[in-house]
Amino acid sequence: MTKFSLWLAAGTNNVLPAGDPYAHHLFMRCLFHAKHDDTIKFDVKTTKITKTSDEFKATGLRRMPGIFVVEESGETQTFETEDEILDFLEYLKPSRGDDEEAENATCDLFRQFARFVKDVEHSDTALNTELLRLDKYLSEHGTRFLLSDDIAHLDCLVLTKLHSIRIAARHLKNYEIPSELSHVLDYLKAGYDTEMFRLSCPSDQEIIIHWTELKDTPNLSAKDRAKLVRDEPVYSFTI
Repeated sequence: MTKFSLWLAAGTNNVLPAGDPYAHHLFMRCLFHAKHDDTIKFDVKTTKITKTSDEFKATGLRRMPGIFVVEESGETQTFETEDEILDFLEYLKPSRGDDEEAENATCDLFRQFARFVKDVEHSDTALNTELLRLDKYLSEHGTRFLLSDDIAHLDCLVLTKLHSIRIAARHLKNYEIPSELSHVLDYLKAGYDTEMFRLSCPSDQEIIIHWTELKDTPNLSAKDRAKLVRDEPVYSFTI
């Protein structure tokens, strides 16, 4: 049996996870592996970055996201760099399939979004080009997800980033994924229909706050931030 805790930074209510798409990806990946292997047992714990809990400190982790593993022998391991965490997840079932073509179709999407939202690129042309490339790939393969009609490893990465793009770009840049990219929108809808995506997804407010607190992105006024924190969490799972 594999037993571990996934530690994530807490969001504005100090309990639910913050809006980092990388954390969303890891949470969804853990749910994905647990779905395919009932010997995997994990829980998700959160703590404030500014004042970490005693339980977090006791793990020996120094940063979040991080994974704390308890072996059957009672020995423990920690994984906290991105490479360490992803290497740990790669050992869990199911094994990764061949997804080179899908990776090529999605590899530059998030980078172009970051350039757009940080005003490195003032136009949405490059972002739309990458979305069009993804739409073309999906149209040619005719499956609900990138590799088949079932979620694979890569979908846990791409769907979480695509959702973050959709929510953050709408708020920060008044941008909507073009309606003519129907395969991309159908792909998102398929993701929204899965329990593992919905369970692992941060609220719209947390996603927006995450992006506005990054370097070189538009900032929120104190009033607007307070309103986002105060409002009931919203989850945009419809298109």
